Amino acid sequence: MAPYLALLLISISFGIIANSIRFLFSEKVNKLILIALTLALVIIYSMMFTFTSVSWTVFFVILIAAYSFHLKGAMITACVSWVIVVLHIGFEPVLLISYLIFALFIGVVAEFHLKKAREQQRWLATLMKQSKQLDVFREISLVMQQTLKLDKLLQIILISVTAGHGLGFNRAMIFLKSPEKNQLNGIMGIGPMNANEGFVTWVRLAESNLKLLDLIKENYDKDAIDPQLNALIKSISIDLNDPNVLEKALRKGVPYNVKTIDVNDHSQKLFLEHFQMQAFAAIPLLNQGNQIGVLIIDNIVNNQPITEDDIDSVIPLANQAAIAIEHANLYQQIENMALRDGLTGLFNQRSFETYSNNHFTTAKTKQEPLSIIILDIDSFKHFNDTNGHLLGNEVLIQLSSILESSVRGDDLAFRFGGEEFIILLPNTGEKKAVIVGERVRENIEQAVFPNEEKQPKGTLTVSVGVASTETTSFETIGDLIEAADKALYVAKEAGKNNVTLYKERAKL
Repeated sequence: MAPYLALLLISISFGIIANSIRFLFSEKVNKLILIALTLALVIIYSMMFTFTSVSWTVFFVILIAAYSFHLKGAMITACVSWVIVVLHIGFEPVLLISYLIFALFIGVVAEFHLKKAREQQRWLATLMKQSKQLDVFREISLVMQQTLKLDKLLQIILISVTAGHGLGFNRAMIFLKSPEKNQLNGIMGIGPMNANEGFVTWVRLAESNLKLLDLIKENYDKDAIDPQLNALIKSISIDLNDPNVLEKALRKGVPYNVKTIDVNDHSQKLFLEHFQMQAFAAIPLLNQGNQIGVLIIDNIVNNQPITEDDIDSVIPLANQAAIAIEHANLYQQIENMALRDGLTGLFNQRSFETYSNNHFTTAKTKQEPLSIIILDIDSFKHFNDTNGHLLGNEVLIQLSSILESSVRGDDLAFRFGGEEFIILLPNTGEKKAVIVGERVRENIEQAVFPNEEKQPKGTLTVSVGVASTETTSFETIGDLIEAADKALYVAKEAGKNNVTLYKERAKL
């Protein structure tokens, strides 16, 4: 009895130790140890009893093998177990057949359950992914409804595509179709310039654990995200007359999944050279047949292949983005029509009222000088009476172009009405304002206008009045405008084609 008790204690201890260490290994090694351990216990118990009496326990070993390695594992274990039994009790073909039949049955059942489990996991993963996508679309729809500004919409779209709580791609770019030329212009992008930079950004975002809406709000008021990437994107134009993958995506209205870069394709070669793209997907932005642009996505950091399911997840967002972008463009066009002069394209009188009041208030608050230039075409009634109003309109258009090219970057030019124009010069003193006024006058005098030789002086000229808050205090923007208008009147009285500065002491 004592030897059996000792053997039992040894087997129990062996089982405890083996079960403790097997979890330290990989899943496959873990399962192999479990099968070997079970088979070893069968052998140990056969020493306590007889192999004939414990041979049925091999069915338990086969069951474990089927659970661990399914049909193939069960059949191999059945054969190995039968060999061990044969070595102890002799040749038993019936036992082998029993083991194999049991292994086949249990293995098939295990395979069936494995297949069902995998299918359930796949459906569960699909449902979770679709649920996440629906949450993304719902959140993005709410945020998109809050703005009609194109740059903000593009930010929202790109953050949604790249955020971990969004669709989770490493990088995204938007190219919009030019209304004037058959080409795509780079507009905006979000993501790293290279994999190392992307990994640092990924760690930072992971540590912040920001939700999608929080991430959008955090970047919502920023002037630029990823400035180096955006500067490069904005410098790129892709000709749609040249056959390339982006042209095909737009023309056919279907996404293209580029798994290997084709250097013979100009657009693909460009993405490889500028952005180190090894693979990418191009999703067309279309709305009711209108070609809006193309969304480019890639995984430069983790090099995760972009699957067809991934592209399918982006398409609804791309369709939503196309609608939002087109609405923003239409809104911008309507806004431009309301704020710009229909003939010359300059800002109109309504725009001037808004801008001038804002700049006047800012100038008083920050104690910065604000100057205004008013100019009027000399003897323009004579020109219209002599040449007709159609040619007069051509002159107004040409003069407006000269005006825009003559002013500085922060200056604003307006058509105030008829042949009168105004230039608003923020943070500008009277000396600089006079210099700008003189440059405008000279450029117009030197320009060649149609039939200008019929003017009283043989050329088309303007008179210019200048006023500034630098040396004179004005209570309202209206007072400043009136002062510039008085200076213009003096310029006209002084023989026209000159620049006059308003001075309060001169009692103009």
